Amino acid sequence: MNIVCPICKRDTPEEYQEEHHLIPRSIRKRNKYSKLPEIKKGQDTVVVCVDCGDQLHQLFNEKELADNYRTIVAIVSNEEVQNWVKWIQKKPNNFGVNMRIKKGR
Repeated sequence: MNIVCPICKRDTPEEYQEEHHLIPRSIRKRNKYSKLPEIKKGQDTVVVCVDCGDQLHQLFNEKELADNYRTIVAIVSNEEVQNWVKWIQKKPNNFGVNMRIKKGR
């Protein structure tokens, strides 16, 4: 089923979607993060297009994501993300993801 990516607002077919952990799995068990209400309620993931998911991990390290960008509002408020969105919105909905699928990532 298609979704509208909450970051770039592009229509995204199911095969180009991924679950993005707002608090990265590698650090979520640390005390600082394990007590956050989002983790306790299981609401710490959001479905995004693979292009946006990849870009977030290019722009921010895991600590930055967990500390500063654990909501969609915070993510899309970032100037670098806004520049990315302006750029990617001009591309076809499946732009970039074909390379990822061909590489078997």
